[in-house]
Amino acid sequence: MTLQNDLQSALGFLNQGKFKQALKQSKGGMKRHKSHPDFPNIAGISLSGLGKHRDAVPYFKKALALAPGFHDARKNLAQTLLFLQQGEQAMKLLERVLKDQPGDQAALYLQAQAHLVMNAPEAAIETATAALARDPRQPRMLRLRATAWNTLGDEKATLADYQAALKVNPTDADALQNASLLLARLMRQDEATEAAQKAVAVAPQNIEARRRLASQLISNGDAAAARGHCLAILELDPKDTQVLEMLARISSREQNAELLPVAQKALKAAAPRSLDRANVSFALARIADQAGDKDAFAAHNDEANACMAAQNPYDYEESERQFSRIMAAFPAEITPADTAPEGPRPIYVVGMPRSGTTLTETVIGLHPDVFPLGERGVPAFLLHPFIDKDQDFTPEAARNFVTEDISRLPEMPEGTAAYVDKMPDNYRLLGHLLTAYPDARFVHLCRDPRDVALSIWRGYFSGSSLTYAYDLKAMAHRFNLYGRLMQHWRQVMPGRIYDLRYESFVTDIEGESRKLADFCGLEWVEDMAHPERHEGQVLTLSNTQVRQTAHTRSIGKWEKYANVLAPFIDGLDPEIWPEIKG
Repeated sequence: MTLQNDLQSALGFLNQGKFKQALKQSKGGMKRHKSHPDFPNIAGISLSGLGKHRDAVPYFKKALALAPGFHDARKNLAQTLLFLQQGEQAMKLLERVLKDQPGDQAALYLQAQAHLVMNAPEAAIETATAALARDPRQPRMLRLRATAWNTLGDEKATLADYQAALKVNPTDADALQNASLLLARLMRQDEATEAAQKAVAVAPQNIEARRRLASQLISNGDAAAARGHCLAILELDPKDTQVLEMLARISSREQNAELLPVAQKALKAAAPRSLDRANVSFALARIADQAGDKDAFAAHNDEANACMAAQNPYDYEESERQFSRIMAAFPAEITPADTAPEGPRPIYVVGMPRSGTTLTETVIGLHPDVFPLGERGVPAFLLHPFIDKDQDFTPEAARNFVTEDISRLPEMPEGTAAYVDKMPDNYRLLGHLLTAYPDARFVHLCRDPRDVALSIWRGYFSGSSLTYAYDLKAMAHRFNLYGRLMQHWRQVMPGRIYDLRYESFVTDIEGESRKLADFCGLEWVEDMAHPERHEGQVLTLSNTQVRQTAHTRSIGKWEKYANVLAPFIDGLDPEIWPEIKG
């Protein structure tokens, strides 16, 4: 074959996404045309397309050895190195390209990617911004800068870039589904739902778009519609274990009985200690629980948690160090800032996950002058250097924190007097938050640790922040650290923390909500005794329970599973948890 025919054949397969055929043709071309750099370049692209990134590297290097000025091969090599998380090597290649071609947008995009791989999101934003100044109509660059903003915890800037990408291409399903998640976090429920619905409309085969819509519908309280989209995902990909877990969580007993054979088949196919096996086991645990099979429920739940613990092991030593640093930073009674910032005052609802924080936020948020914000990650992100890196929280640092924190608040209705942030893990930050916000209110949920542990043990938490949740011994260790820290806060923040007993709260919702309103500086309203009237979105595992009338059915439920919870109960410090004595 001639050189031109060989090239056309290899490129034809490559453009069709037929990487195996393209690889075969390019290797044949390399034998017949040993000095031509296009063939090893095509071979490298084909191998990368097949996911064999390490195997692709020598081919790109061969292309560059044949043609040192072949910048397309250099960019392809840089992209492949980025897949392999080798940011520094990729950056050197890209600097060479940009030296010869300063305006090469593809190289600038890869350079911004390299900054992200090297954990330098600020540099990524700077590179992307410079490229967008030359040509603002680059959806891919806007999405990449959005990723960098998200790494920095700036939800507003992240959303702005996704929305800018949508102005260029309104049918960009990736930008739509990501914008939907950001809108939900910023409490713009209707817009979040609309964006997710549009993502599915423009890309009905896009599984991530359907999953985002299903999640949003669950948050909205529309489990029936969410279930339809979950079933559609399983039609598209019967091996999707993530949606299987979601489907089991929102289905009725009868519906889950029909799902059982699907879940059992998926369990056989799931690798040991894998995330897939965790998802399926959580689904099977839910199905068994609804069927009243206590032993099967416990066995599947143990398996699910063991898989998750293998994926995300708990670091005992680092947890000890972090909590010691926090207490050492506030050794004596805390002196808050002299003046409170203008605007709504924060009400922080804290405690362990599944302790009643969502119910509490719902009750406070039913007050007409209060805006519930769900679980904000911004304070923890901004305070990270002071929690994990021993930086001093000076008055200037506190002022800077307040300025940045307020700038990232979502828009709230006019006349809002207070907002609620119910991130449970904010119990670690109380000293910093009181220092910065002298008018803040702190509501701490107190609940029998054994009931909390049961609820955590049977729940599925995404992400890696709750690594203790999947190991009962690790959970006991974390509970002891938490209990000790709360004792410390009560000493250095006298009178500033309202300990709300969950068991009392659900037993007498009206009486306890009156006391809660008084502590928060609010005039009690009758709606606060009716959390079932809540109509907004709920982005946590409590999205179904919180829409029910307050009940006491969960109190003491741990006793049915005392043998399963034994490693947790045995690990609790009775001096911190006196309720476990006897």
